Amino acid sequence: MTFRPNPEVRQAAGGELPSTLQVTGEVTGEVTDQVHPQLAVLKAFFGEMSRQEIQQALGLKHEDHFRNVYLTPTLQAGLIEMTIPDKPRSSKQKYRLTPAGHRYLRRMDTQANGKVRH
Repeated sequence: MTFRPNPEVRQAAGGELPSTLQVTGEVTGEVTDQVHPQLAVLKAFFGEMSRQEIQQALGLKHEDHFRNVYLTPTLQAGLIEMTIPDKPRSSKQKYRLTPAGHRYLRRMDTQANGKVRH
């Protein structure tokens, strides 16, 4: 299984965010994370992480729910990628932020509180 970023994500990486990922400055970080699970996933990242590590960082117990609501949409949006894309079910599989994921996270941090995340 291979996930490729859709055209909206490519546009978001260099320009405006797709409507499904837009967040206004009036929305608080806590509400934003609930409305946009992808943002919650991105905020949980520290280097390369396994599915279990990401899920634990988010405090989520149910694997199917995590995959359907958090992991798969974030992969499909091109915000994270697999470290072993040719073997998606590998026990050594980890995930990392893509350049688009880093830009999106910086943009959201800037909108939320005017600070830039490095």
